[in-house]
Amino acid sequence: MRTIVITIGDEIIEGAKVDTNSAYLASSLGRIGIEVSRIASVGDDVEGIVAVLEEASQSYDLVLVTGGLGPTHDDVTRLALARVLGKKLVPDEAILAAIEERFRRRGLKAPADIAGLAMVPEGARAIANPAGTAPGLAALHGKAQIYVLPGVPGEVRAIFEGGVGEELKGAPGRKFILARAIRTVGITESDISAKLSAVDRKLKAKLAYLPEETGVVLSIRAASSSEAEALSALDEATSLIAAQLGDRIYSTAGEDLYAVVGRLLIDRGKTIAVAESCTGGLVAHLLTEVPGISACFERGVVAYSNQAKIEALGVAPELLAGHGAVSAEVAVAMARGVRETAGCDLGLSTTGIAGPGGGSEAKPVGLVYMALAHEAGVEAVRHVFPGTRHAIKLRAAVRALDMVRCHMLGEGSGGAGGAQS
Repeated sequence: MRTIVITIGDEIIEGAKVDTNSAYLASSLGRIGIEVSRIASVGDDVEGIVAVLEEASQSYDLVLVTGGLGPTHDDVTRLALARVLGKKLVPDEAILAAIEERFRRRGLKAPADIAGLAMVPEGARAIANPAGTAPGLAALHGKAQIYVLPGVPGEVRAIFEGGVGEELKGAPGRKFILARAIRTVGITESDISAKLSAVDRKLKAKLAYLPEETGVVLSIRAASSSEAEALSALDEATSLIAAQLGDRIYSTAGEDLYAVVGRLLIDRGKTIAVAESCTGGLVAHLLTEVPGISACFERGVVAYSNQAKIEALGVAPELLAGHGAVSAEVAVAMARGVRETAGCDLGLSTTGIAGPGGGSEAKPVGLVYMALAHEAGVEAVRHVFPGTRHAIKLRAAVRALDMVRCHMLGEGSGGAGGAQS
């Protein structure tokens, strides 16, 4: 079943509003075994909507449209659908009565132009909207089944989950579609691609690279007439990818790194304290997002100034004078200081230059040192991260957490120093 999702609205194509409806519909359709082949957007223009609907009706079996069903002058999708069907708009009295009753229940008088919401192309079917006033529409044009839903995200969900999704579960050509997110850290998209070049052709699942500020997510997707076959393809692809990427994978279930690290700490009964400079408390924030982490997280210290590093963490003034706050030596002293002060199993530290100013040739913007103190000693690594101030802070926080993960798994410091995320 070839499927297209069309979103309508000037606000979408002008960039004033982010289209979330197509993502919701694509994922919802995937869960019931229908793959979306294309997503398109068009403005609030009758001719433009007619053209895209005509094209879609000729090329696709299922057409889902959102937007342009409201009562205002720019809501023209209903009219465009009528032109495509070659039919006139006629009132649906049952829908009009339901809309008027909705206003009465709220103690409001229905607006004069509300009757327009109940206009339906002849031969089409109105779909009740449990979350709003504008009903959805369903029509058959040629071989294409067309569903038109309002543009409000909550109303799209209500109509789809309230009936359209159930109708489509009986559609022919459905498959079992399974997806999995493999999350990586400390390795670039190009390096992943190079490592996977030997196994790309062996994968029975579709592979997509989704770079994020904190790492690259590998999305694998398998479709089959058999659920067992789809699951087998996912498992096989996961194994092949894991064999190539090793410890750069921290989750094959789409989990965030902080959740993985938090679970490791909780499961192994290890305590941790954090001393942060350039990340400004972000590492502590991420760790405390994990339910149950209070059993492991003892404290977080934001020692931003040199004086704070001296007073709160016991960093020697001569160390700061000799090496500077952004140095491996100071990162080590911070990690040791917070571990000893808190009496924890692990002490984690970050110190660096988040920018946009403050860098030099010797210590550029994005330079971050981090250290992890534990029973056997202290590990320190150096990284130079690209991006904005926010991106540098986030990348540094994530790589610091990855040091904890790798230490807990007995895999060292979490990647070579100097690597870029």
